[in-house]
Amino acid sequence: MSTDEIKVPLPRSLQEIVGSLLFASETPLTAADIRECVRGVAPEEGDNTDVMGVYQSCTAREIDAALHGLEKELERAGVGFRLVCTGGTYRLQTAPSCGRYVRALLKLDKPSRLSRASLETLAIVAYRQPITKSEIEQIRGVAVDTIMKTLVDLQLVRLVGKSELPGHPFLYGTTPFFLEHFGLSSLGDLNAIDPTLQRADPRARAAAYKKPVQEKTELEQAADEANAEALQKAAEEKAKAVDEAAAEAAVAEAEEISAASDEDVLPGGEDVLPGGEDVLSGGEDVLSGGGNAAENDDDDDIFIDDTPDEFDDDDDDDDDEFDDDDDETEDYEEEQEDDDKE
Repeated sequence: MSTDEIKVPLPRSLQEIVGSLLFASETPLTAADIRECVRGVAPEEGDNTDVMGVYQSCTAREIDAALHGLEKELERAGVGFRLVCTGGTYRLQTAPSCGRYVRALLKLDKPSRLSRASLETLAIVAYRQPITKSEIEQIRGVAVDTIMKTLVDLQLVRLVGKSELPGHPFLYGTTPFFLEHFGLSSLGDLNAIDPTLQRADPRARAAAYKKPVQEKTELEQAADEANAEALQKAAEEKAKAVDEAAAEAAVAEAEEISAASDEDVLPGGEDVLPGGEDVLSGGEDVLSGGGNAAENDDDDDIFIDDTPDEFDDDDDDDDDEFDDDDDETEDYEEEQEDDDKE
């Protein structure tokens, strides 16, 4: 069998995978980081798909169970290192009892220890954070400028904000390295160290540094009410003045428009008169035209006989009848004249 045909066996458990990841990582890992890494590995050719499917579908609860199981196994085996959780992250750390041998191997000097005053100051910050330097000095009864500078340089204490009290003093709190240095998973573990010491509620402590709301006296309240009334009155007067100014501007604009309209109408009226004259002259033309029209009527009354020839004889007969009537009329008139003479 060639070396290419040799297959690396799959991990026997999820706990084995978690231990290898923590051992190989240079930085602490969270449970979410471990779960994401395990679920992201795809099966290779020839792998047991059922086993790989279990690893790819692992849940957060299964990762937590693997971490707790690994912690118990390392404690039971006593292999010189253990699993610790600080600030929500997990890492493998050598046992404190073997520290001197590790320092000898790495050729490290003996670590400097914090003085009693520094430990007291650090404990006050840890249990009472956020806290101002003046409060620390009030508790200890001595100045702590040098000690606070040392703790900040050692990255055990840091600035976490500013108070709203007069002067806006700085607020101090512990760092994540503080938890790592003392092997604490969270600040809640401080209460378990000594039952007689209880850590202050951070929210209550933060609320204590907010700017206090002072109740106003009756005189101040009366002054505020008077100021409010004055402001309201001033606003009303301003609004009224604005309305009056707008009304005056509207009236002035209307007058300007009216004046401009009157000026435009007068020239127009003058223009109308000549137009009227034109109309009269036009009337004369019409009259004259009428005269011309009357003169033209004589010409237009020329009778044009457009009767067909077949009706001409009848027309002639009619004319003869009219002639006979005229003759009879003349005879009758002559007889009347004779009678008058007699």
